[in-house]
Amino acid sequence: MAEIVALGCGLVGEYVITKLIDDGHDLTVIGLEIPAKLQEKCKSITTDALEFVKDIDGSPLIINMLPGQIGNSVRKILLEKKLNVVDLAFTIEDPRKYDDLAKKNNCKLVYDVGIAPGYSNLLIAKAIQELGELEDCKIRVGGIPSKPDNNWSYMAPFSPSDVIEEYERPARIIKNSEYIEVPAISDLHKIDYENITDGKVTKLEAFMTDGLRSLLDYGSCKNMSEYTLRWPGHIEKFVKIQGQGLLIGDKRSETISKLIEEWKFVKEKKEFTILDVIVESESKKKRWIVYDEGKENASSMARTTGLVTLGFVDEILEGNIPEGVFAPEELHEIEGLTERITTKLINEGVQITESL
Repeated sequence: MAEIVALGCGLVGEYVITKLIDDGHDLTVIGLEIPAKLQEKCKSITTDALEFVKDIDGSPLIINMLPGQIGNSVRKILLEKKLNVVDLAFTIEDPRKYDDLAKKNNCKLVYDVGIAPGYSNLLIAKAIQELGELEDCKIRVGGIPSKPDNNWSYMAPFSPSDVIEEYERPARIIKNSEYIEVPAISDLHKIDYENITDGKVTKLEAFMTDGLRSLLDYGSCKNMSEYTLRWPGHIEKFVKIQGQGLLIGDKRSETISKLIEEWKFVKEKKEFTILDVIVESESKKKRWIVYDEGKENASSMARTTGLVTLGFVDEILEGNIPEGVFAPEELHEIEGLTERITTKLINEGVQITESL
């Protein structure tokens, strides 16, 4: 079994680490807060991850599950130490700037290894392979409580600060084969999932967010955009506090602290994750729906995100990934990779449907 170091132990991290321990791998977990039940099963070090990686020894596989800016800060250090990395840290910075460094040091880093970006990227690559040049591609994704409430109708499965940044950062999209930026929360619209989910989900709101990332320069699609899904009323509530000036100046810190508390993830509360990918060529259309309601030991977002991460861990351990820095879509051409990750999701009970 492999020697693996996991950086970060949040909602998704805990799930990934637990699965790797169950598979018999030698795990070391680094984080500021590590659940007691994990400390009993593996080596755990409660410390700052950045300080830890500066002195890391040996050649373990690294899984970077740290929040945005911190996650970016460890990448160069790890590649300079010639370590292979599966990278789940969602950052503004593009890890591909370290491609030459990774090749020079004969190591590899695969990033954006979640549900979206991540599995969505693999589906886009698969669509282009099967349909050719695409006229239009829309990715919609969200993880939300099973029922709306009278407040935010939301629980943050990731860092709430990252969610707020997602709502504020301009969305980069492709329109008429040109890269453009549009304001976040553009193209707000409703979409009905009642028939698709057998009544489990009804109408949700979708709005543009900056989630395409590496797909922006992947090519072969005339129009492409990514949307976040939420219960109706959620984003209007956020826009309202923006309009009141509560996210600027001295008020910002207090407002974010309040949102962190109000968006706190409650493990006992039922929730679901849905990914909806629709692609169209000149003559054909294809749609994938990925849906999960979680299980007793893990939320839907932890499962759908974590299983994709675990899939890429498998691919690196099997020696299937070449040296360099790669986004998921660049690895679709590896024979069977997308199918193996799809099978991993399905075998764990995640529902995936494909329709024309």
